[in-house]
Amino acid sequence: MNKARPRDIAVDGRAGELVIGWSDGRESRYDLEGLRRECPCAHCREVRDTNAGGLTLLQPEAVSATAEVRGVSYVGRYGIRIEWADGHDHGIYTFEFFRALDAGG
Repeated sequence: MNKARPRDIAVDGRAGELVIGWSDGRESRYDLEGLRRECPCAHCREVRDTNAGGLTLLQPEAVSATAEVRGVSYVGRYGIRIEWADGHDHGIYTFEFFRALDAGG
């Protein structure tokens, strides 16, 4: 497992991406709508598990409306919390999660 840590984290609202610069020199970009759909909080996971037949937690229109980021804060040394424009901020996105999404990570 790659033990790289974020060097910096920024939101590129124009591109709709979260950008992480890693300590190993890599830069990764993550689609905000995808991150919103995959919120790791207990409630969102439960809804996704309940709707395992392919239904998503949020309809595409709702995701687009709530994929705007108000803020990002570190949670310990292992992840970040994203505050979405709709006020949802319960999910903790781990650095391991981000590296797993990054095909080269």
